[in-house]
Amino acid sequence: MTNAAQRKPGEANPIVQLATLVGIIAVALNVLFYFLSDAYFDDRVKRFGLQELERLSGARVDFAIFTVVVGGAAIAAAAYPRAVAHGIAGIAGVASIIAAPFALKIGVVLATVLLIVGGAFGVLIWQSRRHSRAAWAYLAALCAVYGVVMLFGAPKIRGLVGVGMWISLIAPGVLWVATAALRLIRADYDGTAAEDRAA
Repeated sequence: MTNAAQRKPGEANPIVQLATLVGIIAVALNVLFYFLSDAYFDDRVKRFGLQELERLSGARVDFAIFTVVVGGAAIAAAAYPRAVAHGIAGIAGVASIIAAPFALKIGVVLATVLLIVGGAFGVLIWQSRRHSRAAWAYLAALCAVYGVVMLFGAPKIRGLVGVGMWISLIAPGVLWVATAALRLIRADYDGTAAEDRAA
């Protein structure tokens, strides 16, 4: 049953409330980042020269994109947690498989891990959609761990792909949104262990 179906007449829509809250937080963070980035880049100009100022507007735009994408994903996850969770996981799986051949330049191990992770995402999504509690739990764990790995790998991704740091942090941000969305649908998997064993 959706949140809208559970609402009483005259009661505020929780998705609208969340969207408003996320919007306020995103605007506040961008205003704060605007002033903090001024101080940060002023210091870098003193140490490295005026060319650092060229990166200032790019960093602000990248941060705005980061907050909009992750905030939008969070709002969508609240409204459609099952679709968003499995959709983000699916995109992560496909992206891992696509990245595997390019990772061969770094090493065979990384390419192999990316293929395994991409395949694991596909299998876990398929089983989770069939209400397998074990697959749901492993999928939530994989999204969370992959988000942590991508967080620490963001500087390397930035260097390899040639994007800003905040753009490279979008991937871990949306993976954690997927983890939260999977947590929101945990009730869908209660009492399915016996059915899984029987299947």
